[in-house]
This record gives sequence, structure tokens and C-alpha cells, in this order.
Amino acid sequence: MLLAATLSPPARAGVTPEASRVVFPAGETEQSLHVFNANTWPVLVQAWVDDGRIDAVPQESTAPFVTLPPIFRMAAGDQTSLRIIYSGANLPSDRESLFWLNLYEIPGLLKHQLDDARAVVVTMRTQIKVFMRPAGLPYGPRELPKRLAFSLAKAAGKLTLRIGNPTPYYATLSAVLVKAGGHSQQITPDMVAPLSESTLELDQFDQFDQFDAQAVESAEVLFSLIDDDGTPVIESVKAELAP
Repeated sequence: MLLAATLSPPARAGVTPEASRVVFPAGETEQSLHVFNANTWPVLVQAWVDDGRIDAVPQESTAPFVTLPPIFRMAAGDQTSLRIIYSGANLPSDRESLFWLNLYEIPGLLKHQLDDARAVVVTMRTQIKVFMRPAGLPYGPRELPKRLAFSLAKAAGKLTLRIGNPTPYYATLSAVLVKAGGHSQQITPDMVAPLSESTLELDQFDQFDQFDAQAVESAEVLFSLIDDDGTPVIESVKAELAP
């Protein structure tokens, strides 16, 4: 079970990791992550790695990782180094695998709050991505932006954008801007898994049939891709017109 919670100060996530993702390069079995308590009160933190389901509890996790310490106390303004250890498992060798680190915080209570029957403790849960990167991949992650494929296609009378990811890496897109035929639309797609594709509707292009074909064929896509350091990499490509 998650650590029990009954009472609390204001609700906001104050336990903050130093990075938005953890990457295990090929051959690495352990990574460290600094965690900071930005609150003005102490907290108790429970840490574990799982498949990302927000309703999952630590005991249900089958992820091949151990976090040390699994439970720890942090004073106001304190920081802790969290160790994430890969315990070994048969994972795909031709692509990355994705897991999620959970940081579940329970705020401490002031002495007078213990006697306040109206006080309620609100717990917070932060999740960040954990990528396992196997050895022997054909090229490095820096190749990812230029290998993504963007194409426009007609589906049920609407214009859609297909994002193809033929690479062995997860593509985390923070924003995509499509420009075609004098129209534009910004969308926030989900992460695109390795060797897969995602299709998104462009609802601001409802008059697809009225577009000049040449204008659509010259469509441009600008996208922001988050790299291993959590930094956005901005690229611009010409979108293909799918049959």
C-alpha cells in the first residue's frame, strides 16, 4: 500500500526531482537522482518505479528496479540523492523500454494541527520517465529528430497529421505546429513509442476539400522534441501528403 495519509497543509507538489527523466544507457545498472524539498515543512517520501498507472501502488509493481532509499524523510529545504538500481530483466533489445519513477509525498504536521479534527492531509505524487536503452542500437538518440516522419492524410473528410517514429527511441514531443494552405494549428501530441505512429486530427482544417492541393503539399511542420537532458530541440520539416 501507499503510505497512509490523514492530515495536511496546502496542496502543491514540493518534492522536485533535478531532472524530468532518467536514462539508463546501454550497460548501466544504476543511476542517481537528486530530489529537493521546496516546501517550508518536512515531508515523508515514498519512491518506486512502475509502468506509470496513476492508480498503481508499489506492491503491484513488476518493474525491474529498486529505489534506495524506498522511504525517507526530508526536512524543509532539504535534498536527497535517490539511487535507482536496475535489478535485471529480459527487455526488448531492438528498442527502448519505458518505466516511471514515482515520488509520493506526505507533508508533516505542526503540533497544533494534530488536535485539529478539521485538518485534512493532502498527499502529492510526481512521476518522471525512466528509459532503459539497450546496447547495439543502429544509431544514437541525436538522430531521432531528423528521422521522424510527418504526413498529412484525409480521414472521414478531415485532415489528419500522422507522426511516424521508425526509430528505436521514444519521441517526447512537447508541441507541434502545422501550417498548410494559409491555415495553422498547434497541437500537443502524446509521446510516440519506438517503431510506431500516432495520428492526430487537425480540427482547424475542416475545409480540407477546398484547399489548393499545391498549398497542402507544401505544408510545413514545426515541432519541439525533448532530448535526454529535458531540453527542447526545435525542428522544421516539410510534411508529406499521404495517399
